[in-house]
Amino acid sequence: MKVLMKIVILLNLMMPAAWAQKIIFIINSSNSVSRVTPDQIQDFYFKRNRTWPDGKPVRFFDRNDESELRKVFLSSILKKTSRQVDQFWIGQKLFTGDSAPTKVQRDSLVVNLVSRFPGGIGYISEGTKLGDGVKVLEISGP
Repeated sequence: MKVLMKIVILLNLMMPAAWAQKIIFIINSSNSVSRVTPDQIQDFYFKRNRTWPDGKPVRFFDRNDESELRKVFLSSILKKTSRQVDQFWIGQKLFTGDSAPTKVQRDSLVVNLVSRFPGGIGYISEGTKLGDGVKVLEISGP
């Protein structure tokens, strides 16, 4: 029984890595930027950088808390837990009035919203249909 329990625990630890979704970042097609670093994504998300190089305001679209893709985003790009991010935004709201990025449920809605805002940025699952008004943003570096 102990051996079986160890195998089940080991498999559960390995599954997230094996089934991890690939994140694709998208921006509005009018944006001249084509590549950013993970650090720049963090700066956009946490509003440390609020504008694109051309002066357009950044509008970040996040995913709902239950989203597996958001879990990948939090761990691989932000390097934070959901709780840490929630606590950060609570503090920001209290002390600066800043709100967390808008959370949306589906890839198609992220595409739609990013296409409507010239400074829009969001992340979607690999294989999602892009449509007009958005383009893929390359992520370079560590």
